[in-house]
Amino acid sequence: MSSNGSRRWRRLSAVGPQASARTWRRVLAFALTCLTVSAGAFAQSTGAVSAAMSGASMACSHAATQDAVSADIERFRCLTAEEQAKSLRARIENHSLLSLSDDQILSLMNAMKPEAFVEYAKFDMALDNGYEYSMFRQERISGRWSERPDHMIIRYQDTPRKVYAKWLPDGAHAGQEILYDETTDPDSLYGHAGGLLRLVSGKVAVDGSFAHAQSRHSVRDLGLQFIARTVEHDARSFRDEGLSEKPTRIELMNAQGTRLLAWTWVARSGPPAHYAPRVRLLFDLQHPWPSGEAAWDAHGNLLEMIRFENVVPRHWSDATFDRHNPEYAFR
Repeated sequence: MSSNGSRRWRRLSAVGPQASARTWRRVLAFALTCLTVSAGAFAQSTGAVSAAMSGASMACSHAATQDAVSADIERFRCLTAEEQAKSLRARIENHSLLSLSDDQILSLMNAMKPEAFVEYAKFDMALDNGYEYSMFRQERISGRWSERPDHMIIRYQDTPRKVYAKWLPDGAHAGQEILYDETTDPDSLYGHAGGLLRLVSGKVAVDGSFAHAQSRHSVRDLGLQFIARTVEHDARSFRDEGLSEKPTRIELMNAQGTRLLAWTWVARSGPPAHYAPRVRLLFDLQHPWPSGEAAWDAHGNLLEMIRFENVVPRHWSDATFDRHNPEYAFR
């Protein structure tokens, strides 16, 4: 090797390790850059999948950052209609609904899905199969508003349908009693009028003119399940009309110092599509069943006004719907 060649070789040998280190640094930097870009692309890909999978719950994810009541309402909003109905009943039974302000209750109602109101009426509003309750009822019969409400005590069984009703002394038609049992005679009721006429008992057609002289309703309607069936029927009509089954108006009202939740449905028409052009259910926030119901005609005239009190579940014996029961005044 020439001396010049030998010198060039020594110079290359002297700088070789430094060049090699710089080269490896460049390779490592390039590799890290590629890894970062790949990781970013992977994150974008998995992020899109995660967003798609959690889309339904994204609306609820911010609830933890809100105050306790608002967070609870947002969680309620994300429940299914069936879950909302069950949750509403639980809130009423544990009295947590009472602790909310009017605005908070209205926010909770606004978060309810339209179908949840129907679910509540069908499965959570009414009691078990049998119960006893008292009722004040005033109706418009043949265009005339009754001057005095009836006050009745009612013993009811839904399946099979059995009804005992007695008119109390502080209301209209005091002393009247009726008994209905679809297992023995589905087309007739047994009863007597009040006053001196209570001495004579007999059968009348369950849907005849005499039975409807004091009420537009059948004796078969004397139960909270009738309200539930009416809500369900009207909901189908609203859906057929392209409308929501959610109450048209939801508000809090005060009656004799009691805070009441009011659900009001306004329909385009009355029967047969709807029970009435306007129907309102009242709830006292302490019991799952309605504390009252009212209905109006298309001109704004009251058709009926009903108040339910002292609702108690019962397991009835055969004697309850037997006209020979010594508690009753049938002859």
